[in-house]
Amino acid sequence: MSADGGGRTYPISGAVLDAHGDPVPGVAVAIADGPGPFPDIAALTGADGRFSFSVSTEGVYTVQGTAADGRSAQASVEVGARGTTPAPTSASVKLRLG
Repeated sequence: MSADGGGRTYPISGAVLDAHGDPVPGVAVAIADGPGPFPDIAALTGADGRFSFSVSTEGVYTVQGTAADGRSAQASVEVGARGTTPAPTSASVKLRLG
């Protein structure tokens, strides 16, 4: 259950791309940092390089993708509302492997 007691979830989705902008399948994507407790799970990208999972607490998360060959990338995303300025309730992120 979320910290706000509402049981709400916030989707985080995105894609992992290589240096040329092509999708990379089979990359493990997980949350490296975020507010409160977050799931200790990894999503694997599909053939189209896309992934998705949900978190239960609003805030800023660091999402990290790691390919089997060791290449990695990370980016920060914000989900939920913050203060009086509403942010998207879901977040989308692109990770570009170096």
